[in-house]
Parts: sequence; structure tokens; C-alpha cells
Amino acid sequence: MTRRIGETQYQALVADAQVLQQENYGVKVWLLPDGRVLKLFLVRRRISSARLISYAARFERNARRLRRRGIRAPEVLDRFYCAAIGRHGVVYRRLPGEPLEKLLEKGADEGLLRRFAVFLSELHDKGIYFRSVHPGNVLLMDDGGFGLIDVQDVRFRPWPLGAGLRARNFRHLFRSPVHSTGLRAFGWERFADLYLDALPPARRRRLAPRLARAGRKQP
Repeated sequence: MTRRIGETQYQALVADAQVLQQENYGVKVWLLPDGRVLKLFLVRRRISSARLISYAARFERNARRLRRRGIRAPEVLDRFYCAAIGRHGVVYRRLPGEPLEKLLEKGADEGLLRRFAVFLSELHDKGIYFRSVHPGNVLLMDDGGFGLIDVQDVRFRPWPLGAGLRARNFRHLFRSPVHSTGLRAFGWERFADLYLDALPPARRRRLAPRLARAGRKQP
């Protein structure tokens, strides 16, 4: 349920908060003084599906569905709309981990990337198509597992993803010029080999040519 808050309530919420992420239109993610995270979503002015179901509502719904499928994702504690700033928002508990992007900046660790490739194959086998799957949105948790953030753009299937969607998700993974630098340095083919190693032989044979063709189209 989305509650409506005024500008005074919003300013009280972010008082003494730390900026975690900022974009051209303003702050996108705050770290609140009590350790919770506040993520803001711009209200779209044009006609789109986001006018019917806000990105904040999608974020909460998708995070809940991910957890039901055994994937760690934020637990939303509050969802609001503030007309004064033209933003929807969610407040959630911070996941205990570090973005994969930051770890890859220190060097492409093949062991770490092998574990990530296994995790990505698990997502796909569970029918999860996370379009924003770049390393900035994947956390290495304190216990060595992985979790997802920024989950407003996730699709769910009742069966494992086919070869076409898996190849498309690989393109998303390598596409971000900001967040995927470390992964690009490791290389498409090397990471694809790690991913294919995690699959059953029959699926590996079907998918390998699709990933090879997709890799040749990478910029």
C-alpha cells in the first residue's frame, strides 16, 4: 500500500542521510541514518505502464517474488509517494554485502566470477529474467552468496529461460559502460565458458552457439 507524504515528512526522512547514488534529476538512493535504504523513482510524465503500476510498487512486488524463489532481495518496509518532489519511494533493509562491480574493480577474480556464473544460471533455471543484471546490481553477500538490488525490472517465467532470453540477458550484463568494466576486462568468451560449465550437457549444446553469436555482436 502506497502512503502519501508531504515535503516536510520527506525532508525529515532524509535528514542526515548519506547520498549513495545520484543522477541528473537528483538523488536516486539515500542511506538513512538508521542503516535503511531509501530508493526514489521519478514519476513519468509520458504515458507508460509505470503510470498504472509505479516502479516502487514493482520493486516491492518483484523483491517479494524473488525471495519466494530463493533469491535474496531487499525486504521493503515502506512505500510512499511525495507529490512535492514528484517521486515514488521505497524504504528497505540494506542487504549485507558489496556490489560485484566494486570487487571487479580490484581485479577479475576467476573464482568469484565462476560463482557468479553459477548464480546467473540459477536465476535463469528458475525462470528469472533480470534485465538490469549488470555487476552494480548484484551483491556478494557477507556469507559468500549473492543477492540482487534495483529489482523493479524483473520478469518471471514458470519454466527455465530459453536460449534466446539467456543470450539477451548476457548482452544486458555486458552492456553498461559504467558498471560492467571489470566484466568486460575478463572477457565475454571466458565468462560464457564459466556459465556454460554450470549447465547440463544438453542445454549447454543448445546455448553455446547463441552465446557465441551474441558475443560477436558486442561493441
